[in-house]
Amino acid sequence: MLVDKEIPLYYQLETIIRKRILSGEFPQDAPFPSEESIGKEYEVSRITVRRALSSLEQEGLITRKRGKGTFIAEKAKSLESPRLSGFIEDIISMGIKTSTKVIDISWIDAPDKVRECLKIHETDQSLRIEKVRLIKGSTFSHVFDYLPPDIGQKIPLNKLNVKPLLMILEDDLGIRAATAVQTVEATIADPEVANLLNIRVGEPLLKVERTVFDVNQKPVEYVSVQYRADKYFYTVNLNRKISKNSVGWGPA
Repeated sequence: MLVDKEIPLYYQLETIIRKRILSGEFPQDAPFPSEESIGKEYEVSRITVRRALSSLEQEGLITRKRGKGTFIAEKAKSLESPRLSGFIEDIISMGIKTSTKVIDISWIDAPDKVRECLKIHETDQSLRIEKVRLIKGSTFSHVFDYLPPDIGQKIPLNKLNVKPLLMILEDDLGIRAATAVQTVEATIADPEVANLLNIRVGEPLLKVERTVFDVNQKPVEYVSVQYRADKYFYTVNLNRKISKNSVGWGPA
């Protein structure tokens, strides 16, 4: 049952069904649930169901065939949500599986937080790279990469559309990324990001900020990423921790 009275019912239903599709909950080769069964499950009218399904069809996640029913589209089968455990190898792997659209490359006075994380002198500028990442042509993240001046000056800009930045650092500049400090928080899409990610203003996003260090523990990159919450989730392996004074969970 849909209960948020401030959000249109069709939009709530569309969001829920999209997440169920992308999670692989519906069998790929079996008919999709009928409008009637979806309406009964969520206690909404068939008009609401049709409007939600129409949006999903326009998005390319389902196809409706007259006389046969509704089916999961080929596009949806290829949009398995990326999982990021936080290790450098996983980050590089994610880059390989995606494509990149560079929006802007500029030398800027870095924000205080970025300057502090990258240990940039207050009189120096940082190279900022703004880009959007896509899976099979479908947007899923908005990225700001910041590089210290000594590294930014050496980056082969013509490779940014075809190669993940970490691989450029390693392959082209000989900088080996070894560790990273990362934070994860929830946020919502502002008008600019919503337009870039083809979503509505106010939709939920997962924000990840990461400082990457080389083998000598020198900061080499600061990245701020906003992921579409319907296409991305974060996975952490945990071990149960038991001590004399407490019981809980910790990173494996």
